[in-house]
Amino acid sequence: MRWLIACVLAVSSSFATADGPVYGEVQLAAAGVQHSDLDFYPVFGSVSVGAFLLPGFGIEVFADSGLASDRRGGFHLEVKEAYGVAARFQSPPSRGVQGYIVLGWVNFTVDQQASATASLAGSSITEDFQGARVSIGVMQRMQRFRNLLFSFEYRHYNAGEPLRMDALVLGLRVNTP
Repeated sequence: MRWLIACVLAVSSSFATADGPVYGEVQLAAAGVQHSDLDFYPVFGSVSVGAFLLPGFGIEVFADSGLASDRRGGFHLEVKEAYGVAARFQSPPSRGVQGYIVLGWVNFTVDQQASATASLAGSSITEDFQGARVSIGVMQRMQRFRNLLFSFEYRHYNAGEPLRMDALVLGLRVNTP
């Protein structure tokens, strides 16, 4: 019984000095999508919820939704939706700053439509892709609200040919106390 109490106190004390085990984040992303020799720059939002299983290692689920399409070469392209699961590897804080890497699997849908001025006006192609999602980023803890962190990351969706998708992402994360 003493070992059980000692283990519970050790685990809870490690969480007491760190952030809580559960977090949520909202993000705004500006993407660069290369598709069919055209470059598009749509905007999408992202939400993720995760839990730390060990200090510095967590599992999260995420979902993205398109906010704005981009027009190039007579076409509109939008990231319609994305969802998946990922592992988060996070460094200990140093002066309120932390680095992280997120490795995951994603399913996402891209919608490409011909604009009204194109010869294919009204036609639409919706394609589903799946592959790895890799992110590398930094977070800065806010001074006044200790459970809020501002994040910036580079994200890559590895779906293979004929699509390449990268994004720059700004986020606001909330940790449980």
